[in-house]
Amino acid sequence: MDSSAATAAGINDSMPATAAGINDSMPATATLSSLVAHVSASMSVPTPLSISAAPAAPPTIIPLSNTQHVINLKLTNTNYLFWRMQMKPYLIGQGVFSFVDGSTMCPSPHSDVSVTSPAFSCGFSPTFLTWKQQDQLILSALLSSLSTDVLHLVVDCPTSASVWSTLERSLASPSNSRIMQLHGCLQDLRQGDDTITTYLQKAEGLFDELAAAGRPISLTDFNLYVFRGLRNEFCDLVNSLSTKSDPLPYSELHSHLSTHEFLHRSSLHPLPMAAPLLRTPVQSPSAFAV
Repeated sequence: MDSSAATAAGINDSMPATAAGINDSMPATATLSSLVAHVSASMSVPTPLSISAAPAAPPTIIPLSNTQHVINLKLTNTNYLFWRMQMKPYLIGQGVFSFVDGSTMCPSPHSDVSVTSPAFSCGFSPTFLTWKQQDQLILSALLSSLSTDVLHLVVDCPTSASVWSTLERSLASPSNSRIMQLHGCLQDLRQGDDTITTYLQKAEGLFDELAAAGRPISLTDFNLYVFRGLRNEFCDLVNSLSTKSDPLPYSELHSHLSTHEFLHRSSLHPLPMAAPLLRTPVQSPSAFAV
């Protein structure tokens, strides 16, 4: 019993000393607010390092390497409408027509040049260099589709937009003498030995050129010019079609005339009649009897 009491007394004597040691290790001025501030500071998230944005890459250059395989019609003084009908959809499909019509304008040569950048020591911005290279590829495609008859019109044109606008001013809006010439060609239009398809293509070409020049003729006048130049075997059909209240569009006119042409040709060259097959007489079995 005495030893147990002594042991308990030893433990009790050591506990105050331990508590005192803990209390001594804490600052005397420590308060609850300072303790919270100390913990918050130790748990604060470090500020992330700022990363400078990389410069935007210049747009991709479209090569336009198959122009000659797609545009097989060379521009002359008389076929601007048909040339543009091929070239414009091709440029739109390649995504570069905005260079031609001027909506994608030339950027400033020095807009985004870094003075300390050794990659562009030539002094021009990458945006300008990319635009210049793409525009020159389009310019080359346009020039390759021109005949020698019209190349002299664009000798001083440095960009694709200037070539496009120059050709439009020079060929889409011809002079009064050219308009008079087109009207004269319509009045002198004759079928001759041409087929209906060839004859109507010539008539439609003149019709479209006048429309592109800003001097279109009515569909009624177009029908009259076509009827006037047909051969004599179409007289009955022309009399019948002329009685219609509304003029015929090109497709319907072509259908009527082509059908009549086929029937007339068939009447001139009828198909030979096949000779009837002669029935082989059937011999009776008695004929082979011995």
